[in-house]
Amino acid sequence: MKRSSGSRKTAKLSESVHQQLNMYALAASAAGVGMLALVQPSEGKIVYTSTHKTIKVHQHYNLDLNHDGISDFTIQLTTTGAGGTHLLFYTLAVLSPRNNAVVGGKTHTYGRGP
Repeated sequence: MKRSSGSRKTAKLSESVHQQLNMYALAASAAGVGMLALVQPSEGKIVYTSTHKTIKVHQHYNLDLNHDGISDFTIQLTTTGAGGTHLLFYTLAVLSPRNNAVVGGKTHTYGRGP
């Protein structure tokens, strides 16, 4: 869009229009300040509980992260054998009973094939 090369003229507003614009600016400012007053400050802290749990084969551990008595994740260790090949597969899995997100997994093979 091209700008005019000439100088701009100042518009003369009637007293009532000028007063309405001032009232609008005042109301908009008050609304903005009111919105800022409604904002609640947020706080956060890291809660750390030192623990050491041993999970034996075919056992599980229910992990409650927020200490509300409801398990957030279940960690379990299982093994499976590969029939007749002397292979044993260890699987450490994290299950999410409450639809929490879990990423990753690890399987270790022990033994040797034929």
